[in-house]
Amino acid sequence: MKSKFDRDILSNLESYSSEVSVSGEDLIRLHANELPWKNEAVILALKESLPSMHINRYPEVTNSEIRQKIANYIGFETKNVLIGNGSDEIIDTIGKAFISPLDKVVIPYPTFSLYSTITKIYSGLPIMIPLNKDYAPPIKKIISEAKNAKIAIICSPNNPTGIAYTDEELKSILDTGILVILDEAYAEFNGHSGLELLNDYNNLIVMKTFSKAFGLAGFRTGYCVSSEILIDSMSKVMLPYNLNLVSMKIAEYAIQHKDFMINSVKKIKENRKYLFGALKELDGVNPIQSSANFILFETENPKVIYEELLKRKILIRYFEGKNYLRVTVGTYEECVKFISSLKEILNAC
Repeated sequence: MKSKFDRDILSNLESYSSEVSVSGEDLIRLHANELPWKNEAVILALKESLPSMHINRYPEVTNSEIRQKIANYIGFETKNVLIGNGSDEIIDTIGKAFISPLDKVVIPYPTFSLYSTITKIYSGLPIMIPLNKDYAPPIKKIISEAKNAKIAIICSPNNPTGIAYTDEELKSILDTGILVILDEAYAEFNGHSGLELLNDYNNLIVMKTFSKAFGLAGFRTGYCVSSEILIDSMSKVMLPYNLNLVSMKIAEYAIQHKDFMINSVKKIKENRKYLFGALKELDGVNPIQSSANFILFETENPKVIYEELLKRKILIRYFEGKNYLRVTVGTYEECVKFISSLKEILNAC
């Protein structure tokens, strides 16, 4: 439907959705790259601090306290950090600050769909570059297109492929002088970050999140790290009081109790190894080696498999018209249940 007040650009946009209308405590959620465990220490700390929170007052407008705590955690200064209501707000703020009408934005794909959506919202031109046949980053093509573009948005490890960019590959893109947005939502599962590149490049913005490895998707807290001048530019267009008191406290406690994240990442890596190996043994399935908390796998009947898994109360990620599916690495028990169900479905196909 369209209202008479719509901007013309809305006719080319669709609402974001990764969900289907399935719910229930018995549903195994392996579709949204969420962590399967809750940080009980963070929950307890929040419960104890809630009565003393001044919820009748606005938070400090620049979020300086939590920005300083994040800066200390990653080894940067407060002036280099900007925090948002999830990484999605950071992406939107980047669009508001840096994308003018007809600006070209290089986006290797398939990847997170919000990158191209935000580009279109601000009347930029997404330059979509297909990944190589093996899903590897098309570095030469990115560099070639960068000559006539303003921004490149890179997800590493990439969603949905799980393949990470090397520092050398990132440097080759940064050396073109283009503004590089590096989304590291899944970097903890890779064990490597491009944050150190900020010491040598002032045309880089690194996005991070508490939603994945820290298991705080429900509290919508993300941040980015960059040069002081780029952070200042973004601050000019970011909405005031964008993060609530509870989310800021949760982020603070998550850093305090980072052992939970470290142990969770270790378990996810173990389960990922099992899941990849089990998928590799199945006929008609080709899993892609992943550095994230999910695995992409090619198959001949993705829609049938997706629907049959759903009947068994297992929800994974389906991509319309593609020959692959994506499964989140859950608990060991969830992974075993998924593999068992997938075997059953494949045998019946």
